[in-house]
Amino acid sequence: MGIEAEKIIPHAAEDIVAAYTDRQFHEHLAAKVGATLLGFDVSGSVPTEVKIYSKQSMPADKLPEIAQKVLKGTVTVSITDTWSAPDADGSRRSDTVVEVSGAPIKALASQTLHARGEAETKATVRGDVEVKIPLIGKKVKSAAEPYIRKFVELQAKEVTAWLNKPA
Repeated sequence: MGIEAEKIIPHAAEDIVAAYTDRQFHEHLAAKVGATLLGFDVSGSVPTEVKIYSKQSMPADKLPEIAQKVLKGTVTVSITDTWSAPDADGSRRSDTVVEVSGAPIKALASQTLHARGEAETKATVRGDVEVKIPLIGKKVKSAAEPYIRKFVELQAKEVTAWLNKPA
């Protein structure tokens, strides 16, 4: 199955990446999913290659039901996004690694922001979830993938709202 999602975001790709480098945006997004931002770091800059690292904690009861059988209490998730410098048309690509601390669960994805001028960007996300848990690993994987797709949708919606806020 894998992770596949596409969304039109009514903003320039550079503005979207700039929002993704904003700690306050990450705090806002974490709160939307019931998580707490524990750590955040950015290296590089938006006009060139930029790497974004965030670490969040969330109650395991926010996860898919099957995952709750293996993960208890609070779960810590680390996300690393490495964004390329913009192409000639302003498009950007990121490689994303999501790791769940203390669990053999990892997601690898790529996101491309296809620039369509200053007023629109098509965001495309493709990836896969790796779960190395005997007996129920495939069930956890199949439950996690729609959950991640929903997060991609939420992220696109929230970055649009964030960029639409008055300055």
